[in-house]
Amino acid sequence: MIRSARAGTDRAISTVVDVSLCLLLVSAAIGTLVLPQAVPGTPHDGPDPSATVEALATGTVSVAYELETGHLEAPVDHASGAGEAERVAHGSYAELLAEAAVENATLHGRALSGASDGFERRVATAIRNATRATGGRTRVTATWAPYPGAPTRGVASAGPRPPPEASVAAATLTVPSRFRATRERARRLARRDGYPGVARALARATIAGWFPPQDARLALRGDHPVDALLTRRYRRTATGLGTSVADPVRAVEPRRANARLTTALARRYETDLRKRFDSPAAAARAVRIGEVRVVVATW
Repeated sequence: MIRSARAGTDRAISTVVDVSLCLLLVSAAIGTLVLPQAVPGTPHDGPDPSATVEALATGTVSVAYELETGHLEAPVDHASGAGEAERVAHGSYAELLAEAAVENATLHGRALSGASDGFERRVATAIRNATRATGGRTRVTATWAPYPGAPTRGVASAGPRPPPEASVAAATLTVPSRFRATRERARRLARRDGYPGVARALARATIAGWFPPQDARLALRGDHPVDALLTRRYRRTATGLGTSVADPVRAVEPRRANARLTTALARRYETDLRKRFDSPAAAARAVRIGEVRVVVATW
C-alpha cells in the first residue's frame, strides 16, 4: 500500500494521478536493505537478482518530494499554494517504483504530465542507496502497460544500465497497479462484442485510474498547484486523443470529461488491438492493466 501525504495536512484525499494527498504524514527517512550476494564461481558471478527482488518487495521506505510545478503559471495569490506541492510517499521499494512508472504515463510516446519527475528521482535515489552493497551493479525497471505494445505506457528505473559486455541475470515480480484488474471482464466482452468490447474495458479502466471522478472533483476544486496540475493533465490527455474536455473540466464535472476521454481512448485501443492480435480472445488474454512489471537486472 502506497501512502502519499501533503506536509502538515489532516484532510484526506485519495491519490489522483500525480496529485496525491493522504491523511497520514509519514517520516522521510530512507532505509537501507541488506542484499545477499551471489556465490562466486557460479555462472553469474554477480549480485543475486532474486534476492534483490525479494528485498525490494518486502523492504519499505518513505520518500519526501515536491510536485514539479515550474511549467505552471503562478497564481495571483502566491501564498494560496504554499505547501501544496510537498509530498511524502510510503510503501515498499517495488511499490514506489511501480507508482512512478504509472505516473510517467505516455500516450503515443508523449508524456501526459511531468509533475512526478521529482518523485521518480527520489525513489530512484532510495533504491540506489538500498542496493549500494551490490557496488552499483543493479538496475531496477518498472513498466506499466495495459497490454504489450499498447499506445499508453509508463516506465521508471533506478540504477545504471549494464555495460554491453556484462553477463546479466534478471528476476521479475509484479506489483498491483492503481488500475482495476480487467482481464476477466475483457474476456467476457471479447466473446460478446469482439475487439470493441476489449477496447472499451481497457479504456474505462485506464481513464478511471488516471482520473478517479470523486478525487478529481476534489482536486479540481483544490488550491494551486493541485487544480492546475490536474487540469493540465486532462488537457494533455484530451489533446493526445483528439478531443476536448475544457468545458467539463472548467465546470468541475470529471465524469463527463472522463466519458469523452474513454470514448476517444477506446477507439485508439480498438485500432491498435486489431493490428496486434489475431482475435479478440487473444487481445483479452494479453490484458495486464492491473499490474506493473518490475525487473531487477544484476551483473
